[in-house]
Amino acid sequence: NLPFPWDKRSTNEIVLLINRIYAPVMSGEKTLQQAIGDELALSDNKADEVITPWSGIVEAFRDNRLNLGNRIKPATYEASYGRYLQVALLHLQGRKPARTGKELVERVLTHERFNQKAGVKQGEELKPWIEMSASRQECCLALKLFLEFAVSEHRQPQALLIPERDYLQLRGAGAKRRQKAVLTDDETMELTRQLSEPWANVVKVARVFGVRTWEFEFILRRTNEEGNPQLWVRKGKTYNKSGGVKEETEPRWLHAIPVNGQTFDLLEKWDELEWPPTISGKSLGAKLRLIPYWQELKAKYEAQGEWLRPYSFRDTFSVRSHDLEIETTLVCAAMGHSMEVHRRSYRTHEAKTIRKAYERASENRQASRSKRQQQSAELEELV
Repeated sequence: NLPFPWDKRSTNEIVLLINRIYAPVMSGEKTLQQAIGDELALSDNKADEVITPWSGIVEAFRDNRLNLGNRIKPATYEASYGRYLQVALLHLQGRKPARTGKELVERVLTHERFNQKAGVKQGEELKPWIEMSASRQECCLALKLFLEFAVSEHRQPQALLIPERDYLQLRGAGAKRRQKAVLTDDETMELTRQLSEPWANVVKVARVFGVRTWEFEFILRRTNEEGNPQLWVRKGKTYNKSGGVKEETEPRWLHAIPVNGQTFDLLEKWDELEWPPTISGKSLGAKLRLIPYWQELKAKYEAQGEWLRPYSFRDTFSVRSHDLEIETTLVCAAMGHSMEVHRRSYRTHEAKTIRKAYERASENRQASRSKRQQQSAELEELV
C-alpha cells in the first residue's frame, strides 16, 4: 500500500511517512489512501503510484545533469551540486525533515562543516556556506534546481519549491569580483629562475603564448600558410550553449608576447623542451606555492586588492596584447575565446596603462596646439 519501491533505499522515507500517517489512520480520521495522498500532496487516484526515495531522486538528478541538461563533467557536478546535495539529504531524511524548500536551504547553508581531507587539518571546523558568498550563491542555485526537478519529475510536494523572493534573500548579495593580478616582466623572469626547468618551461609558455594549462598536451609545431613554423593548439575549448548543446572553439595558432624582449626560443626548441609529468592549474599552483618568492608576490598583490594565481599568466598575456594596441577581436582569436568571455573574464589594462594613455593624449594635444601656434606665427610673419 505504501507508494515506495521495495528497495533498501526507501527505508528512511517509509519510516518517516509511517510516523506521520499513523495517528490519523489508527484513529479512523482518515483512510490509509487518504492519509498517504494528503501527506505526499497526491490526488486520491495517484496515491498508489510509486514515489522515488530522496537518495534515488539525487541519483536521477545527477544522471540528468551529466547526460541531459548541460551534460557537465562528473567533477563539475560534484563541485557545483554533489557536495550540497550530500548535506541536503541529511535534512530530507532525518527524524525532522525540512518541509519547505526555504527551510531546507536555510539548514544546508548553516550546516556545520569539518575538513574531511586526510592530513593535519582533518577535522578542522570550516566556515558554513552562508558565510562564503560564492559558495552560498552556488548552494542556493544547486538546491533550487534540484527541488524543481524533484517536484516536476518525481511528484514531490509543491511546498519544496522556493519562491523567487525567498531565493533572492537566501542567496544574498554577490561578492565583488576580485581584480586579477598582472605580473611584470621582471617578476615573471624571477619566477622562471627559481623554478626547476620543467616548471619554468610551463610558466614561460603560459606567459609568452597565453595558453590554458590543459592545452599543453594539444600544442604542436606546424608550418603556417606562409611557410613559417608556428605553434598550433589542435583542440578548442568545449563550452555549453543554450539547451545543453556542447560546442568547441576552433583550433588556433599561437602568437608570442615577449617577456623583457625574450621568447626564450620556445618555438625553435619546442620538441626538445622538458615538461613535468602532469600539467594542470592545480599542479602548477602546488609547485608555485612552494616558492617563497611566489608567496611574496601574493602578499604584494593582495595588499593592492588583487588576486594572484597561476591563471594570472594568461591575464598578463591579455593585458600586454592590449598594451600593444592589438585589436580586441584579434586578441580574442589568439586566446581562443569570444568577445563576450574576454570582456567578462579577462583584464585588458592596468592603472598605469590608463595613466600613460591620458598622459600621451595630453602631450599630443599640447604638441598639436604648439604646432598650430607656430603655423599661425609664421603666417603672420609672411603677411
